[in-house]
Amino acid sequence: MRKSSYHFLYVIIILFFAACKERFEPAIDTPLTGYLVVEGNINSGNGPTVIKLSRTGRLNLGGRAEKGAEVQIVGEDLSTYNLTGSDNGVYTSAVLNLPEQRYRLRIKSSGKEYLSELLEEKKTPPIDSVSWQRAAEGVKLYVHTHDDSNKTKYYKWTFEETWEIRSELEAFYKFKTTVIPNRRDVVTVVRTTPKEQELLFYCWKSEVSNEILLGSTAKLSKDIITSQLKLIKNNDERLVFLYSINVVQTAMDIGSYNFYQNLKSNTESNGSIFDRQPSEISGNIKCVTNPAEIVIGNAMLTSPQEKRIFIYGLPNWNNNFVCGSPLYDFMMNDPDTVAKYNGPHIPLTPEEAAERTPIHPDTAARYSKFAPLSGLYAFPVPASIAHLFPPKPYIIGYTLGNRSCVDCTVRGSNVKPSFWPR
Repeated sequence: MRKSSYHFLYVIIILFFAACKERFEPAIDTPLTGYLVVEGNINSGNGPTVIKLSRTGRLNLGGRAEKGAEVQIVGEDLSTYNLTGSDNGVYTSAVLNLPEQRYRLRIKSSGKEYLSELLEEKKTPPIDSVSWQRAAEGVKLYVHTHDDSNKTKYYKWTFEETWEIRSELEAFYKFKTTVIPNRRDVVTVVRTTPKEQELLFYCWKSEVSNEILLGSTAKLSKDIITSQLKLIKNNDERLVFLYSINVVQTAMDIGSYNFYQNLKSNTESNGSIFDRQPSEISGNIKCVTNPAEIVIGNAMLTSPQEKRIFIYGLPNWNNNFVCGSPLYDFMMNDPDTVAKYNGPHIPLTPEEAAERTPIHPDTAARYSKFAPLSGLYAFPVPASIAHLFPPKPYIIGYTLGNRSCVDCTVRGSNVKPSFWPR
């Protein structure tokens, strides 16, 4: 009896703690306009300056682009350089070749003015190399750098990956839709040209890292550092054909390093009750119109350094991409069937409806994920019945492939990057 009582008490304790696991939402007095978020640095080197502005919403909602702002770089001598904005909240300048002096970032938006501190230039040493190493779990990528003057101490890295994608199946046909105003579209199947086949077969995909990658040599006797950038797991499609990674290195002062350390801790804690509040991740940008307003961001005056490498031809590396299911299908060569596989269309007129039955939208949606691959031909028949059939071989139907396996633009872009070697 005593043993049963212990079991009962144990279950009660578990249920109690399970009931206490409610989502925690800290009570933060967020203004209706949200907090201004400033991302980017003033480029003192030979590249453009790119500043991204956005506004936070509630903690469980994404931010929104800050459009229509006035963004300037202001020198200590009051010289100004204007940045050009876009609808996605990104503001850019050409290469400025800034004279040596201190600069600050000035932002005017929603009737308020924001200023960064006056910034000293922090020169970034070149990247020594970007390397990779085959490991049991995949391929590890590293960045290596050093500063002979022993002055850099604090580093930040970002990177962009690009890799080649190839379709699993090659398409020799395509759907062609002719739009007739106020009538049903006419859908046919036509041969693809060699150029069209290439544009469906070869694509490229790019991803920009969103992880905050930091490194410090402040506690070391020499300013030499190696840092892991990424692990590409075994058989990831990135490394099947040709892969490239472009690494950007930025030197920081200790204030900027601490800002990004706090931001990294905040974003990686995944909504626990120990999250830092926005006031704890504010940087060196302030609202001069309302000093009590929180601004999330940290500006730097620096000259980023870049290095790109390519990886190809890894032995025993398989492609883990799986085409959609079902992989194949077949359709007859008649207008209604062809239309069915290419998706919904304008309803038939009463005259057309008397001859044909419209395809139900659910059926059309089902087959819209296929693309034609090749034709199935019928050949001339014996002379005794030849008058009943066309005199030459003709297509009686088409094999279809899942569109994700036939059209690489479903997963990437068929615009070849300018830096791609082949």
